[in-house]
Amino acid sequence: MNSRHSKLAVLSLAGVLLLSSCSHLLLNTKDQERAKIYLQRAAEEFNNREYGKAIDSAQTAIKYDPSFAAAYNHLALVYMETKRYAKSEEAFKKALEVQPEYPEVFNNLGVLLSREEKYQEAISYLKKAIADEHYMTPENAYTNMGYAYYRLGNLGLAKTYHQRALDITPQFCLASKNMGDVYARERNFSKASDYFQRAVTNCPLYQEARYKLGLVLMKMGQKTVARTQLEQLVTRHKTGPYVERSNEVLKYLH
Repeated sequence: MNSRHSKLAVLSLAGVLLLSSCSHLLLNTKDQERAKIYLQRAAEEFNNREYGKAIDSAQTAIKYDPSFAAAYNHLALVYMETKRYAKSEEAFKKALEVQPEYPEVFNNLGVLLSREEKYQEAISYLKKAIADEHYMTPENAYTNMGYAYYRLGNLGLAKTYHQRALDITPQFCLASKNMGDVYARERNFSKASDYFQRAVTNCPLYQEARYKLGLVLMKMGQKTVARTQLEQLVTRHKTGPYVERSNEVLKYLH
């Protein structure tokens, strides 16, 4: 899973070990250390797409430290990635039981609820993440808020929240791509192309953004430039969700 290139942004696993409950102080030090080791192992297994192993390691971390909120958060992320949404929600909410003020979990739970198309409920959790002054990556929650409003058809608020994300992190490719989607829905193809271009400039391997850039350039009558973008996509990515689509469009352009 690549959060820059997905429709929704979740907590980076690289920082997951920085987050823990204050109740750790009540535990045996060796058990705390074992829990951290197993969580680190779970993160590595997740990155290697060894999801069954990642679940086992996260559960072992929890066994050593039942108050380790970061372990519940990680377990929930694995369940979400493997589309076991009920288990994912249960684990996120367990994290909030042991650590009620956990903005990363508020954001991640918002992502989960958006995937289930429960956008209003997602927004309520994303607002909690944004309101927490200790939240280290508010651009994630702002982007997810923008996406939720986009799906609800409120394009004004979609633009507002994506722009807030870009004000914090101008090179945030996901926010740029999503903003392009908003302008494309408004049929403002010039603006849409600007944001899709920003996304592919900052993330050259971002298939979705390059594919959509090609489409809006076509709609603007710039078929030669559109063809160049789609040919670059096909050349750089022999496989992927937008390669076949690009090949189909290229048949038309040729």
